[in-house]
Amino acid sequence: MKTKHIFFILFIFLIMIITAPALAQTNGSSNSTTTTQRLYGFDEDWLKSTVVVVYQSQYGTGWWVNPSYIVTAAHVVNYQSNVAVTIVRGSIRLSGTVVAADQQRDVAVIQVANSDKIAKHVLRLARQLPDYGETIYTIGYPSELLQIMGSVEKMSENPRVLSSALTWRDPYSHIFEIGGITDAGNSGGPVLDSSGNVIGLVSFALEGKAGTLYFASDVENIKAVLSQAGVSYELGSSGLLPDMNSNPALAGAVAGAVTNVVTDTIIILVGVGLGAAVVSRKKRR
Repeated sequence: MKTKHIFFILFIFLIMIITAPALAQTNGSSNSTTTTQRLYGFDEDWLKSTVVVVYQSQYGTGWWVNPSYIVTAAHVVNYQSNVAVTIVRGSIRLSGTVVAADQQRDVAVIQVANSDKIAKHVLRLARQLPDYGETIYTIGYPSELLQIMGSVEKMSENPRVLSSALTWRDPYSHIFEIGGITDAGNSGGPVLDSSGNVIGLVSFALEGKAGTLYFASDVENIKAVLSQAGVSYELGSSGLLPDMNSNPALAGAVAGAVTNVVTDTIIILVGVGLGAAVVSRKKRR
């Protein structure tokens, strides 16, 4: 009888080992890779979470925080509230209204009309940031994709995935370094942990002598703006049952400003935000 119990326990343990990779965090090289194919630890359903947010002649990346609301970077909408934007996913274009835009945190919230017309994956917010060196994923639409694909509609259905690692974070201003290279147009794009929970959004870049570093406004900033706007969100399970949350988050500060960007020229100035990308090519004089 004891032997049967032992074999049963071993059988359950084996099942757990086999299914664990779907939830496991990625270990390995810290070098960044880009792919829209299935990555170890990456679920392709997450690609349905993003849309292109068009404001006037520029665009950025947005993502679904609940079935009717999108989050993006505040500089994508020039830090303006109560303004109209266009949400694009494939051939579908929807109207949206910016209900909150926090310049310090670089977070904006958009209410989308007729949002049920877009098939979507709603993202949950992380309870905390990953540890240093853990794998993170950045999803979005850098302006190079528009150059390659030729239209916002085609681009919106094929977002880019950057696999990198969390390399630095500031618990006081609630920002962290992405640890990989992204670009204008990816502003506002979600940064996910290995479980698909949002840990931040793409915000700004700083150029130094050795290269350019890319930073995100972290999930505490996002929670704070959503709570102030009265917009619901769901926390990632992290092994626990998910729950709806509207608790206030600690205040943070993120510097951000729009860069001068055209689809064939990208200028990143020292100390300024990553910026939104221009939708149409600027005519040369």
